[in-house]
Amino acid sequence: MGFFDKLFSGINREPQKPSGIELELRRRLTVLASDAATQNAPQRYFLRWEGQVQGVGFRFTNTNLAQARALTGWVRNMEDGSVEMEIQGAPANILSHLEALHASYERMGTRFRLVDAQARTPLTNEDGFTPRY
Repeated sequence: MGFFDKLFSGINREPQKPSGIELELRRRLTVLASDAATQNAPQRYFLRWEGQVQGVGFRFTNTNLAQARALTGWVRNMEDGSVEMEIQGAPANILSHLEALHASYERMGTRFRLVDAQARTPLTNEDGFTPRY
C-alpha cells in the first residue's frame, strides 16, 4: 500500500456520480463527437464546479489536463468557494477532459460536481489554457 493509499484509506472512495448537468453535457458532447459534420468543430463551454474544488490543485489539474488535450480556455477560483472555467476544443477532447478530471480525484475521495454548463461562442484568437488569479 502506497503513501497516499494509507493517507486516504479512511475516505469513502465510492465513485461520485456526475450531476444531471454534467450527464447532459456529456450526452451532448458524445453526439457532437460521433457526427462527422461536428466532430472537429470547436465547442466552447462555461462550467462552474462546486464542492472540494479549492485547496486541492483543481486549477492546476484542469490546466494540465486541458493542455494535454489541446484545449484552450481558463480556470479560476471564485470567492464563494466554487471554480469557474471556460473550455474550448473538439467535443471528444472536452469529453476526455471531464472523464480524466473525475478519475484524477476519485482516488482521494474528493467530491465535486458540475452545477452550471453553458455553451459559448468559440474564440478564434485563444492559444492555450491558463489558470487565472
